[in-house]
Amino acid sequence: MLAALLLGGCVGSPTEGPVEFWRNAFGAPLEGRPLPPGTEGAYPSIASVPPAPPRGAASEREALRDALADARSQSRTPVLPGRPVPPPPAGAESAGQVPLAPPRPPRLSAAPPVPRGSPDAAPGLAPAPAAPDLPADPGAPPAPPPAEFMAPSPPAPPAGGMAAPPPPRL
Repeated sequence: MLAALLLGGCVGSPTEGPVEFWRNAFGAPLEGRPLPPGTEGAYPSIASVPPAPPRGAASEREALRDALADARSQSRTPVLPGRPVPPPPAGAESAGQVPLAPPRPPRLSAAPPVPRGSPDAAPGLAPAPAAPDLPADPGAPPAPPPAEFMAPSPPAPPAGGMAAPPPPRL
């Protein structure tokens, strides 16, 4: 009974219960699909191990060991700013490497000179207005705005003995 209650809580969506889930996982939807490769054959024998690859000549192994030791020693010394970067190793392909120096900027052709101050240079454009004068002391407060921009003063309280409101009751 407890198992039935626990399985009832295993619902993927409101329309799918445990029975529908079981049918989708192991039932009709899998009937038309082919089996994964290698399921029909026997288990492989663990005793059959492929032969070890050839080790190569001793001189090749020593050259590789020396190159790796040299690369390890170069990696432990930092490249200081201002010093040239060490050259790439001999035999390394340069197709995928980053260049030692950035490319030079492209040369641009010279633009024609623009005449200044002549009204015929740019028809339809008016000369720019003169810039406003700056105050003599930049730390001084600005001048007050004109009176028409000022807000009206608040109305005066009536003169007829108006008393303060009573205190609140607690």
